[in-house]
Amino acid sequence: MKDKIEVKNISKVFSNQEYVLKGISLNIVKKTFNVLLGQSGSGKSTLLNIMSGLLNPTSGGTFIDGKNINTLSEKKLADIRRNRISNIYQDYMLLSELTVQENIELGKGKDNLELNDVTKSLGITKLLNKYPSQLSGGQRQRVAIARAIIKKPEVLFCDEATGALDEENSQQVVKLLHDIKEVYGITIVFATHNLKISMTADRVVTIKDGIIAQDIINKAPLSPFEINWGIQV
Repeated sequence: MKDKIEVKNISKVFSNQEYVLKGISLNIVKKTFNVLLGQSGSGKSTLLNIMSGLLNPTSGGTFIDGKNINTLSEKKLADIRRNRISNIYQDYMLLSELTVQENIELGKGKDNLELNDVTKSLGITKLLNKYPSQLSGGQRQRVAIARAIIKKPEVLFCDEATGALDEENSQQVVKLLHDIKEVYGITIVFATHNLKISMTADRVVTIKDGIIAQDIINKAPLSPFEINWGIQV
């Protein structure tokens, strides 16, 4: 991958003829923590899904290595999604009949990190033989993160990844994601309505009514532990 992911003039119209995205263009620099900030219905999750190849735009595209991934064949796109990019969601999407270790190993690609290194960094090594039903919400999200990064993706797309967590676990998960960026050099794009998460980011792109309302490079991002996560925003 080059030093940037290029988003060029992306628009999205759904069947009701509603424009959810209206010609968005931006470049994401690799090895940075980026927040797509916006309220529900702003278009941020739609943009994230297009950027990660889960959804096709009506026009425009997402370019990786100069190739528009939104126009690739299903086979080529599946290869990119299997080996180079990952997604984390608000819903942990763990398989209840599999152990923690088995769930994590589902995320493996061609070039994988050591399982022990990943689980140790996320503090879940002792949970490998447990099942999702035996875990807390924070533990389940850590397992989902482990599954996403085991293949050492170049880009990690997070859609409201702390939305189901309480303040303490949200803080810890955001800190873990920043650590992952630093240790493994993974680019993170995090869609959220949570202003507190944006305060920790290298860059904040605010989406409103399907357009970029604001694009700020944060020269002094805060640590998740420097923020009062109890404040109302």
